[in-house]
Parts: sequence; C-alpha cells; structure tokens
Amino acid sequence: MNEDTKVNDPGQWPTIARNWKQIGSPLRPVIEDNLYISAAIDNWFETSAVAPKALILGVTPELYHAHWPEGSVLHAADRTIEMIENLWPGDTLQVQHSTWLDMDWPESNFDLVLCDGGLHLLDYPIGQQALVEKLAHILAPSGVVVFRLFVLPEHKEDPLAIIEHLLNGKIPNLNCLKLRLGMALQESPETGVALQHVWQFLHDNCGEWSELATKLGWSLEHLSAIDAYKESQARYHFLSTKDVIALFSEDSNHLFELTRLDIPGYEMGNQCPTVVFHRADEQPAIA
Repeated sequence: MNEDTKVNDPGQWPTIARNWKQIGSPLRPVIEDNLYISAAIDNWFETSAVAPKALILGVTPELYHAHWPEGSVLHAADRTIEMIENLWPGDTLQVQHSTWLDMDWPESNFDLVLCDGGLHLLDYPIGQQALVEKLAHILAPSGVVVFRLFVLPEHKEDPLAIIEHLLNGKIPNLNCLKLRLGMALQESPETGVALQHVWQFLHDNCGEWSELATKLGWSLEHLSAIDAYKESQARYHFLSTKDVIALFSEDSNHLFELTRLDIPGYEMGNQCPTVVFHRADEQPAIA
C-alpha cells in the first residue's frame, strides 16, 4: 500500500486543509454534483422509508450538507486531523480518525457510503480492491455506495500539450490543471503518478509562479496552492470509468451492481461522473 494511505504520513493534506478556499470545481462538488448525490439519497429513502445511517469517506462539507432526510445519522472517516478540524461542519466526535482501509465499524453498520473524488487516493489494484471489500462489509444488505470519480479521459493527453494549453489561456484554473496534468503524467493506474512529479513538471516547463500567475491572470495565492504537491510522497492512481465499474463488480466477485451513472455538464465533467452502486444482493435495474 502506498504512503498516502497511512495516518502517520499526512502528505499534502494539512496544506490543502489550510488552503481549502483555493480548491474549486472540478476538485470540489458543485450544485449539479449535489443534485446527483441527493437524488441517490432520496431514492434510498423512498425505498426504505427510514432515515439512513451514512458514512462519508473524507470530510467534504458539500456531502455533509446534502439533502438528508430528517433523522439521518452522519459519520465520517479521514486520516488527516487538520482536515477534520478545519473542514468537518458537524461534531468531530462523528469522525473516525483513520485511513479508509483501517476503519473500525461494525459489519452492516451503514445504509449509505459517500465519497467525493477519493478513490484514486488508494493504490491500484490492491488498495482500491480492499476498499470495495471494506465497503461491502460495513454496508447493510440494502446499502448504497455513491462516489464522484476523477477518471481518465477517453484519449490520453500529452503533458507538453497541456502546458501549451495553459500558456495559451485554455485552462481556466489550477483545479483543472491539476487533474489534467496528473492524468497525463500517469503511465498506468498501477504505477500511478507522484504528486512531486506533477509539481516538478509544471515548474520545469513554466518557471517561477509569480511570472506564470501574471501571464495567466491568476492570483499568486491560487497558483501557489500547487506547492502542496512539492514535497508530498503521495501517488494518485486514476482509472477509467469502465475500470471503476469493473472494480466494484467483476473484479470484486460481484459485490456491487451499478445502478446509476451521471455525467455533469461543467468543465471536465466527462471526467467527474457520479456513480451509484447497490449491494449485489439487491441488484435493482439501472436508472
């Protein structure tokens, strides 16, 4: 398992917690994403007629503020104490300070598990497969998993072409740049991409941040948020949508069944789908 899954190696996350206001779409969910998430919650509630007990992987505020039925019980799990203290809108006693693979929840404890842009944080295939098995263990038989993903584009991009797009003003913000460049620099999902490599490649090809920020018309504060990657030991492991679906179904002995897939209309929306999986024993028809 890679270093990004260890509680004692917080990596880039304390810096990200401090600079959270610089994080935006597509790295954070927007109203359109929350509509998909809330629809999944509502669908579960309409079927079950009781308020759910739910787990959020990470402490994404937008998931906490989704359209939850009255009486819902929310918990979270996050390995970085700075993220918990700075971002979780609820009682921090609701949050387990743990990696997602080391969570200590009882079997069949949750009705729903939600995660925003987190699957790629685990190594592939071992870490991501282990997470799927963990979710199957802690979900009730009628349980639902709702993930917003960051997935590879249909055609791999050339990293230098991305730099050219950036310098020509065709990339609107650092959030899009991080995803595009990270995915382009990844050789395979198994090897992933080192965040240090993303930072170094950008620096080697674009020079000092102050000059680049001026050229792009971005604030220096916004661009400098990439410095969270500079000394991070983490690697991201991006998959295609097809591979994620296989991960939850065929590759995990059919523990889950895909029941919904929504693609938002914003910049890079095709790479940020929201997927809904049910425990395979339920297997409702795809919407």
